[in-house]
Amino acid sequence: MKTTSKNNVFRNKNFTLLFFGVLVSNIAHVLFNFAISLYVLRVANQAYGAKQAAITQAVYLAIAGIVLLIFMPLGGVLADKLNKVRIMYMTDFIRGFTIAATALVIFFVDHTLTILIVLFLMNIILSINSAIFNPASSSLLRFIVDDESLQQASAYLQGSSNLQNIIGLILGGIIYATLGIQWIFLINAFGYLFSAISEMFIRYDYLEHTEADVEISFKVMTADFKSGLSYLFSQKALFATVMMALFLNFFFSPLFSNGLPYFIEFGLANESRYLFDHFLTPETWYAVISVSISISSILMALILSRQKTKTKYHKQLKLAIVLSIACTTMTSVFMVLYYLQKITIDVTLIGLVISLFFTGFTLMSFNVPITLIFQRNVEPKQLGKVSSVMSVLTQALVPLGSLVAGVIIAQLGPMYLFIFSVVGALIVGIHYVTNKKVNEL
Repeated sequence: MKTTSKNNVFRNKNFTLLFFGVLVSNIAHVLFNFAISLYVLRVANQAYGAKQAAITQAVYLAIAGIVLLIFMPLGGVLADKLNKVRIMYMTDFIRGFTIAATALVIFFVDHTLTILIVLFLMNIILSINSAIFNPASSSLLRFIVDDESLQQASAYLQGSSNLQNIIGLILGGIIYATLGIQWIFLINAFGYLFSAISEMFIRYDYLEHTEADVEISFKVMTADFKSGLSYLFSQKALFATVMMALFLNFFFSPLFSNGLPYFIEFGLANESRYLFDHFLTPETWYAVISVSISISSILMALILSRQKTKTKYHKQLKLAIVLSIACTTMTSVFMVLYYLQKITIDVTLIGLVISLFFTGFTLMSFNVPITLIFQRNVEPKQLGKVSSVMSVLTQALVPLGSLVAGVIIAQLGPMYLFIFSVVGALIVGIHYVTNKKVNEL
């Protein structure tokens, strides 16, 4: 059942349960994501060397992306035809127990190849469950808060995700450097289990969007995906934005998933000295760099939560994309100059923190309104399938991007990844801001 409050969306019990359940699980999830790229690089480096470690990490990331793409349509079908809350807590339980089991393997097994195999198997299981979980969670908000509270609720969820990043990254840097990866796995498992229990108490009228006596089969899944794609294509402005995100993610995602972890593991960690090295480890610096983007995102989310809902957002969206590309270009310039040995490691670290701090403002000024547009404009019974189609389309090239990034790093060097990404992002950005269809948003 939807509930409303003119002043505070937290008076909505269902939203509060969702918010705090997501808060705990995402803090643990940030711990996990922070450590896993570094850990895969480290384990692969022990087994195969630095160049092959970059490829191994790229394959790990690509597998996760491919599995997500394959199973996301199923997640959209399930989200529209079944109880969204039940889907969420069941998948969270599975993820929690899977990660706990992996932690036990890492605790008691000391064979590098075995650990890598277990990590890849865990990666597949987690990706399948994420593909099923995401359409249900992203389309639930519309059914538990009213239209007037959507922007406030969306802003709080977006902003809290960055608060979670700050807490998770700070803890991740400390725990990874002191206690080890095993404890990060166990904390993440606990977070998912806590979230699952919290989600079990959310109540809403799922019959509002479900259809009785409709079978769930590959044929139905394919038909629903085509239906969601057709519906999205009919929304020309929204479809143009999704296509922009498809190509922008191809160029941007590898910078953060491949480029920065490689810089930390094989750049910063190999420096004889660096800024604040007497109390900040390379892993902790990775956390500091990542936290900078989250702090500014929270500030922007708080600003947006107090703004009135607009009828048009196209100017804000275009400006956000332009500024985001500008900030990422600044980040890449610092990295290129570092690899050319034109600036010191200290200047590089300061430059990364500053450029990513400004990036956070731009990302949030895009994410909050586009979430609102999606929740407001898409028909309630189409939310699940359209959400899955959007997720598939926006992420479709990310696995390929990860693989391309791994090859570029291994064959040419990390500097060329940053050059490649910025040039591609500039082309995508110019096409988007000159697209007149976007003016309808």
